[in-house]
Amino acid sequence: MPDIYSFPQLVKVVGQLPPPSEYILSTFFAEGETGLTTEIEIQTLKGNKPIAPYVSDLQPGKVVARSGFTAKQYAPVPVKPMRNITYHDLKIRQAGEVLYNPDSIETRQRKLIAKDLVELNDTIIRRKVEMATQLIFSGKVIQLGEGVSDELDFDFTNKLTLSGTDLWTNAASKPLRTLDNLRLSILQKNGRTPRRLLCDYNAAVALMEHASVLALADNRGVNFGTIDTTLLPDGVTHHGFIKSLGLDVYSYTGTYTDDKGEDKPFIPAGHIVLLPDGKPFEFMYGANPVMINKEIRLVNTPVVAQVFADERTAVRTLELQSRPIPVPENVEGWYVAKVL
Repeated sequence: MPDIYSFPQLVKVVGQLPPPSEYILSTFFAEGETGLTTEIEIQTLKGNKPIAPYVSDLQPGKVVARSGFTAKQYAPVPVKPMRNITYHDLKIRQAGEVLYNPDSIETRQRKLIAKDLVELNDTIIRRKVEMATQLIFSGKVIQLGEGVSDELDFDFTNKLTLSGTDLWTNAASKPLRTLDNLRLSILQKNGRTPRRLLCDYNAAVALMEHASVLALADNRGVNFGTIDTTLLPDGVTHHGFIKSLGLDVYSYTGTYTDDKGEDKPFIPAGHIVLLPDGKPFEFMYGANPVMINKEIRLVNTPVVAQVFADERTAVRTLELQSRPIPVPENVEGWYVAKVL
């Protein structure tokens, strides 16, 4: 029987954990590379579209600068969720354990390790979703924690805040005109064609129930698209399709519990974002330093797990370690607006 506490066995187990089902990660983020060191190179696009220069047959070629491309070295801040296993945890009958034929201490250890691995990995996934929504809605990733205060700013400027009669709760507002302007701005900045409108739930309802939208939908001479609410997994709702803009309208109601114990929505209240099809973002990872056979080594896998034993207190500690950071493909490729 393999040693469940050995590093190779833990690496194998973590690698077989089920992929995340969170909507934002699975829909908009690809899994990028893991660096060979704790630092990674972040490459992003932002800029114009150069055109090939005319040159005489008698002249050499003319250099076209790599405008809009930036690269920087960055060391992602590690996340390290851990959980202790004590004798008290092992002597208590676990949920689902048969009363008249209880598990042995060894079996309970294995079940507890497996359960804790999944739950701790879920905390990393939720942190990744929180980082992902930070990037999407602010263009920044702020990492605050014990002994840590770091900000990665991608110089994202595609932001709009509506006010007064422009708010979508106002009957005089023109939400379709606003969306068309945002869509055109993305295209003019060399972004991919937006196909998805991802909203706070109230913002999606305000759009699809706006008087101007309903009037178009009721006009039999205009092929507006569809207004048809469909409930999808993971707190996602499909509200319909706006044909003139080529946009499918979705809302997402997912939340997370922050470091202060407060529930926060992944999508800020009253916000919307225009996004292209495919995965315009990716998660990259720094390598994780671990101690193997009393030597420090770098392991280039997204998540590593280790078990430490304290003989004085008879406590085992399971710790997961990861160094994720979300990165956009093109900083001009999406647009965020506060519409309520």
